Order: sequence, then structure tokens, then C-alpha cells
Amino acid sequence: MPPPRAPFSALHDIKLRRTPTLARNARKPLLMKTPISVTFDTNTYSTIANPQIGKLLEKWRPLSRDRLLSKKHRVAWWYIQRCIRKGRIRAGIPEATFAAESLQNTDRVDLLLAVGKKAPRPDIPPIRQDIIRLALATGFRVMHGPRIGYGALPDFDQGDWAVDELYAIGERQDRMSAFIRPFNEYPLRALQDFGTQLSQAHGLAALNQRYAQAAALNNITLDRYLWRNGIGAEAVVPRIHATRDAFLKALRKLMADWADLDIAATHYAYGYDLLCTEDQGKLVSNSIFGGQHATDVQGVFNVQPVTVMDLAAICWKRFGFPVRRWQS
Repeated sequence: MPPPRAPFSALHDIKLRRTPTLARNARKPLLMKTPISVTFDTNTYSTIANPQIGKLLEKWRPLSRDRLLSKKHRVAWWYIQRCIRKGRIRAGIPEATFAAESLQNTDRVDLLLAVGKKAPRPDIPPIRQDIIRLALATGFRVMHGPRIGYGALPDFDQGDWAVDELYAIGERQDRMSAFIRPFNEYPLRALQDFGTQLSQAHGLAALNQRYAQAAALNNITLDRYLWRNGIGAEAVVPRIHATRDAFLKALRKLMADWADLDIAATHYAYGYDLLCTEDQGKLVSNSIFGGQHATDVQGVFNVQPVTVMDLAAICWKRFGFPVRRWQS
């Protein structure tokens, strides 16, 4: 078997998907020497910040289709990282990705229960802290969008934040609201429905009659008022789920959908060119990046999701192999 090629030459093997408009247009040579602005979600920025390119030379045999695809992904992560370092990509990470997405499953429960209280926030695991540091050192910048109630967990320096280039702060905030409004907070409502069901299963209303007036003032049932408490109770003693791990898995999906809506809204608010995610087309969850929302997200708001492989191919067509750094 021949030895593996140099990482950047393998980019010729990356094929564009046919769905995103920008990906189709990227087949045409572009003479513009201007960077593109890209929003990244949790999974994509994490692998690009730490592509571990040394693993490209490991475990080539037996060469299966999945293993070859994994190698190509690693090349794409490394190449995109280089494009960021050399100023070809203005890379942004929405603030929502640094909330629940930075935590372990068990800490997500504690974070939900701490909303609106003075309870200390859970600590970000050291491995995730290292990835965040690598991302900032690579050139990723944090995009404002603290709509999720508990906000971003890490403390960032002023220079870590993305600059408002296309829209002033007020207009950016208006654009974020304009994106979120038509979707009627569906991920948050799904999370509340989940907690309400758990509150009913644990009989929390009968044990918390002191909150009945507060629930009535909010025109909701007492179980709805106690939805966070229902999640907390299920975490201690599962009644609906077979195991605690099954419960935490379900909770993670719901909270990821909530974060995804804010990620897409932040991307639209800043007016970035592309949104890099591996979630598009998946129907296992109700993510804003799924096929069920494509008509609104791509058609109405012109948010163009691309995969890592799409983005690498677009950049290769546009920039080739970047050598000199472009100054912003």
C-alpha cells in the first residue's frame, strides 16, 4: 500500500455536497482575495481547534471505507485550522456553545436548577477548557448571543469577542430576535414539556402547593411551574426512564436543540457567510439544522449550513494552500 499523501493534497478528494448554494458556486474559480466568515457549532470547532494531524499516519490497515473517510475528515480539520490561522476564515463560535455544551451530562441538570438562583455554576471539565483555549489561540472569536438563561460559562477577555463588522450592536440584536420569533421557542417548550411530564410522574405538585399561587399568576399548571424540579427529581430517582443514563441522554438532546436555535440565530444576527455543522439533515432530534426546518432556515433567512468537508472544499477552491497570513 502506498504511503499517505501530504495532508493538503488529500483535499482534492473532498467532494462538495450539492445542497448548499455557496457550495455549488464554490466550484467556479473565485478571484476575490477576501476572507469568508464562518460560524462553527460545538462539534466542528472542537475538532478543528485540535485536529491531531499526527494521527493521520496511524492505523491505515486494514483500509476500510470508514477509516479512509475518517482520515479525510482529519485532513479537513487541519486545513480549515490553517485557513483560520492564515486569515482566510473569520471563525466565530456562538456564545450558546459555551453554556450547556461545555458541560458533562450530569452538570447540565445542576445548571438548569441554578437558573435564577445564586447557586455556583458547575465547573467546565479540564479537557473542554483546553479545547476552548486552543480554539481562541487558533483565531476563533466568540459571538455575542447570551439568550440562554444561564449564559456563557467561561470568562473571556475583550479580545476574545467577535467584532460587529456588518451590523451595529442594536441591529445585530434585532436580527437575532427576528430569527428566533417565527420558531416560537420550540426547543425551550420541548424542554419544559419534558420537565412537566417528569413533575407529574414524581407527584411534585402535591408536595409543592406553596407555589400554586405563583403558577396561577403565570397562567400555567403547577406541574408546568415545577418543570425544572421534575428534571431534578428524575436525575435522582428515574421513574419514566429505565436508567439515569437514559434520562441524561434524553436531556442532552433537548438542551442541544435549545442551544442549536441560539447558534443559528447568532449566525444570522452577525450576517456570517456559512454555518459549519454536522447536524444538518438529521431527523433523530428536532435541531434547527435538521431537514424539517431547512425551508425556513435556508429559504427565508438564507442561513447556509455546510459540513466540515463542504467548507474545506470551498476554501480549497477559493484559497488553495494558504502560505502568507492575511491581515484583518
